[in-house]
Amino acid sequence: MEPTELSTGPPQLQYQWQEGVENLEGYCPGGYHPTHIGDEHCDGRYHVVHKLGHGTYSTVWLARDNLEARYVALKILVAAAGEDKSESKILRALGLGNPEHLGRAYVSSLLDEFVINGPNGRHLCVVSEAAGCSIAQSKEASITWKFPPNVARAVSAQALLGLDYIHSCGVVHADLHSNNILFKSPSFTWCTIDELYACVGEPQRLPIEPFIFESSEEIVDSQIIIADFGEAFFENEKRKELHAPMLLLPPEIFFDDDAGPPIDVWMLGCTLYEILGDRPLFEGFMPDKDHVLAEMVSTLGDLPRHWWNMWEHKTDFFLEDGSWDPDTPRSHSPYSRPLIERLRIMGRGGDPTTCEFSQEEMASLEKLLK
Repeated sequence: MEPTELSTGPPQLQYQWQEGVENLEGYCPGGYHPTHIGDEHCDGRYHVVHKLGHGTYSTVWLARDNLEARYVALKILVAAAGEDKSESKILRALGLGNPEHLGRAYVSSLLDEFVINGPNGRHLCVVSEAAGCSIAQSKEASITWKFPPNVARAVSAQALLGLDYIHSCGVVHADLHSNNILFKSPSFTWCTIDELYACVGEPQRLPIEPFIFESSEEIVDSQIIIADFGEAFFENEKRKELHAPMLLLPPEIFFDDDAGPPIDVWMLGCTLYEILGDRPLFEGFMPDKDHVLAEMVSTLGDLPRHWWNMWEHKTDFFLEDGSWDPDTPRSHSPYSRPLIERLRIMGRGGDPTTCEFSQEEMASLEKLLK
């Protein structure tokens, strides 16, 4: 028997999966930077005090800015992302927009950027304003899964203004959903680290949980900030592929059309439905392209003719005249109802006279979604 050839490289480490934690196998050359509570960067200016979250291409930390005496969000990108990551370009462009625009206050701003060296390579670090929990987290912490009407109105208006500012800067967010709209959290901005821990708890070692949730019924200051521009691009760039959640993808992406500012309008419309009601507009467990398109048609009506003709599997759901195939089980799903019916049952009262929102507000939402 021939001897087995031994690898001359380091062994490939594998780790047990931990809920709420990034893929630990991503801590490898080109991957995540090993970060610890208490780490300092930029000659002691930024002191890491807590973990905010993670993504495929970064980890995000709450850090104390000792120079400005405030807390900031410190995003450390994987080394493979390079030092010229488009997110920092996007944030710089957003910082050069019209300072008088009403939506500027609701968009994440770039405070600083720098590069650090680590065992896995060189990592771009992006510093932005620290915020609290996301809209999605706030709703999940609620028994009713709903915001009070005035909070829902305020959040919706701010999100619309924020998106208008983003587009005025020539930027497409491309990943606009309830996890990327955060509540501002001024309550801990100027407190000490010990006072912060007394309020939200010290970091847990394993598993690492999201560090601050506030039930939607307990929201007092409803000012928001649109964050995470990791998937954003300039509108003059050609983009056909998005990495947003499947159920939020606009129809043009399924038909390989160019993506532009309208995709943000679509995603925000879906998100506003979720903010104003108790459930997402589109739901499904591990949905595929065809099921999402079928739900779109059922809820919003016919696709434009050229897309309808391009859709190869439409007959799995619809008859030739565009009506639901009665033999399709999905046609009986409560999530396959027309939009006007979905608006009536979105958790705010089925009778227009008792709905918590006015008929004009509901008509505006219907117009945006269509």
